[in-house]
Amino acid sequence: MARTDKNAVVRTVCRTSDFVGCGLSAVVEDGVIVRVRPADFPDPADRGACSKGLATPQMVYHPQRLRYPLKRTGERGEGKWQRLSWEQAFSEISAAMLQLAQRHGPGSVAWMTPVVHNLTWGGYSRLASLTKGTVVDWWGCGDAAGPCADIVTFGHMMGEAHLRPAGSPQSIIVWGYNPAATLHQHIREIVQARRKGARVVVIDPRFTDTARHADEHIPIRPGTDGALALAMINVILQQGLRDRTFMVDNTVAPLLVRDSDGMFLREADFVPNGSREGLFIMDEYTGRRQRCGTAEAKPALTGTYSVSGIDCRPAGQLLVEMTRDYTPERAAEITGVPAEVIRRLATGYAGKRPAWIYRGWGLQRTFYGDLACRAINTLAAVTGNIRLERPSTFVLNSRPFLMPAGPYGTIPVMLLYDAITKSEPFPVKAVWCAGHNFVNQMPNMNRITADLLRHLELVVVADLFMTASAKYADYVLPAASFYECTDLCTSSLSHTCLQLQQKVIEPLHESRPDFQMAAEMGRRMGFGDHFNGTEESYIAELLASGHPTMDGITLEQLREGPVMARPLERPQQLKTPTGRIEFYVERLKASGQELPIYQEPVESNRTEKARRYPLSLLTTHPRQRIHSSLANITSLRRASPEPLLEINPADATPRGIADGDVVRAFNNRGQVKLRARLSSRIIPGVVDIPQGWWPEDFIEGHHNELTHDRINPVQQSIMGPNAAFYDTLVEVEKVAGRGHQAG
Repeated sequence: MARTDKNAVVRTVCRTSDFVGCGLSAVVEDGVIVRVRPADFPDPADRGACSKGLATPQMVYHPQRLRYPLKRTGERGEGKWQRLSWEQAFSEISAAMLQLAQRHGPGSVAWMTPVVHNLTWGGYSRLASLTKGTVVDWWGCGDAAGPCADIVTFGHMMGEAHLRPAGSPQSIIVWGYNPAATLHQHIREIVQARRKGARVVVIDPRFTDTARHADEHIPIRPGTDGALALAMINVILQQGLRDRTFMVDNTVAPLLVRDSDGMFLREADFVPNGSREGLFIMDEYTGRRQRCGTAEAKPALTGTYSVSGIDCRPAGQLLVEMTRDYTPERAAEITGVPAEVIRRLATGYAGKRPAWIYRGWGLQRTFYGDLACRAINTLAAVTGNIRLERPSTFVLNSRPFLMPAGPYGTIPVMLLYDAITKSEPFPVKAVWCAGHNFVNQMPNMNRITADLLRHLELVVVADLFMTASAKYADYVLPAASFYECTDLCTSSLSHTCLQLQQKVIEPLHESRPDFQMAAEMGRRMGFGDHFNGTEESYIAELLASGHPTMDGITLEQLREGPVMARPLERPQQLKTPTGRIEFYVERLKASGQELPIYQEPVESNRTEKARRYPLSLLTTHPRQRIHSSLANITSLRRASPEPLLEINPADATPRGIADGDVVRAFNNRGQVKLRARLSSRIIPGVVDIPQGWWPEDFIEGHHNELTHDRINPVQQSIMGPNAAFYDTLVEVEKVAGRGHQAG
C-alpha cells in the first residue's frame, strides 16, 4: 500500500508541470504535510525543485479548495450551485453521457485531459477506448508547431533535446525560451556550460531572467525567428561552413528533385515498371546518377542536372537557392536584428562545436511557428549539430492499459471549437475536463464563453479549485492533488529516471483521484470488469509490459527510489519517408512549404490591421505559475500580486501612460484592463501580459479575450493546428483614474 503514515518522510513526484517530474520528499507530521524538499536521485545533478514545486503544499491546504461535488442550479457562469453526493453525481453524469452517446454517437462525448498521463489521467483514456469516445489532443494549446516541425523533419516528435548534440557545448543559443523562470534544470545546465567556457546567446523580444546569464541578448521582432534562422543558413552555406559529411549521410541534401513537380527522382521516372522506393543522387566522380547509398559515390549537394531528359537538382541546391534570398541585410529588415549580429551568430554557431540550441515554446506560438522550428532544425542539420543517438529512456507498453478496446477517436484542441459549434468534423456535445482550465487558457475566450459553451449539453470539470472553466460547468468534482494519489512518472525534460509518485496523505475533504473518478464512471457505464484493480495493481501491469528498458523493474524497487534509464545501443531512428532528415518535404509541395520558408505573422505590426492595433502582444510564462495552476498560492503571489502589462517607455510616453497607470489593451475581439509597468527590457512595438492569471485577477476582462483561434491548414495536415497566442495585435490606452488593486 502507499505510505500515508501519520508521521513519515515520503518520496513523491511533483506533477505541476508537464514532462518534468522533480522528486520531492514530503515531511508528514500528524497526517499533515509540513514541508517538502528536493528528493535524491541516482545522479545528484538531477536533484532540485523550483519555488513553485516547494509551494505546492499550500495548494493542498488552500481554504478555497473544492470540498465536495457541486451541481449547477443557475445559468452557466452565474455561480449558483447545490451540493450533492458522489453517488448522485456519478449517477446523473453517467446517465447523461450514455444518453448523449446514443443520440449523437459515442464520439460526441469528449475527454479533455493533459498530454501526460499514465494512471492519473490515463483512466480517462481507458474509458474513452471502452466507450469509443473522443480524446482531445492538447498539443495544439500553443505547443503543436514544434512537434509538427519535428514530424516532417525527423518523422516523429524527437523532443527539443535533438538540437543538443553529445559533448560539452562550445556555444549555446537559447531561442524563445526563458528556463530561468520555467525550468530550473535547463538554466542550471546553461550556467554550468557557460562557466566551462561556452558562449551563451539568448534570442527573445524581452530581456528575460535567462538573458541575465548570457553573454549576449539579441532582441527580435516577434514571429520572425524563421527569417533569422534562414539568414544564418545563408551565411553558413555562402562561407562554406556546412558539415558536408553529415548532410550527405543523414539529410535529403543529395537527393535529386525533379524540376517539373518538385518530387524526388525515382527509378519509376525513367524505367517502365520501375520501383518508386529507390532514390537517386548525382555522383560527382562519374557525373552520372547513382542510387542513394552507393558506397563508392560522392553525392553532389548542389548543381543542376538532366537525367534521361529529366531536369533535376539536389535538395541541397534548392536550399541554397531559397536561402540566397535571406541575406543578413534582408533578415535585418525583417527581424530587427542587425546584419553584423546575424553574421556573428551564424559563424559562432557553425564554428564552435558542439553547438546547442534550447528551442523554446515561445517561438512556436505563432501562426507559422512550425516553419520557424523547421528552419531551426535545418540550421542544426546543415552544421551537423543534431543528436542522432537514441536517448536513455523507459518505454512503457502502456497501450493495453490506455486502450483496452482499441484506439479512441481524437480531435486537436483547436478543432474542438468547430466540432462543438458547427458539428465539424463531427459533433461534440459533452466535455469532461480534468487537469486543464480551458476557458482560461485557450485563445479567443469570448468565443468560448459566448458561443462554444452554449452548444454543449454537458460540461463536467474535475479540479482542485473553482477555476474559470469550473464556473461554466454543469457539474464540478473535487479532484485530489498529486500528494493524495499514486502514479508512475517518467520525464523527458529534466532527467531519465522512472519514479513512483507515492501517495503522501489521504485525500482531503471529499476529493477523489482522477483515476478513481474514471473507474467509477467506467463501472456505471458498463465496463466494471476493466476497472476492478487498484492503482498499484495497474502500475505493476505497466511495469511488466515487456519492453527491454523495463526489465527487472518492480514496484517494490521504485518504492525505495527512482531508477535511472539504461543507455540504448541503437541509433535514433528517422521515420521520414526517405529515412533521412527532411528539410525538403515532398508532401508539403502543394502548400508551397516544401522548404522552411519565412511567412510574415498573420497579425504583425506590418499588416493592415496594425493601423488600428499597432502593438504585438506576448503572453509569456511567469516564474510564479504553471499556466493557471498555483495562481492563488499566497507565497507565490507576494512576488507578483497582480497582472501587469509590460510596455516600453517609447510606446508608453506618446500614449500618456506612466508606470502604475491603469490601461486598457484591446482589439476587435476583446479587452483587458490592468496596470502598466514601464520597462526597457521589452522592445518597442511589443507588450507582454504574463499568462495564467484568472479573470478575477484583472480589473476587467482577460488577456485571452485578445487572442484568436485561426487555424493553420498545413499544421492540421501534419498533426494538429497550433494556438497562435503570440501572433496577436492590440492597442493600449490609458484609462481615466487609478482603478482598484486586482486580486
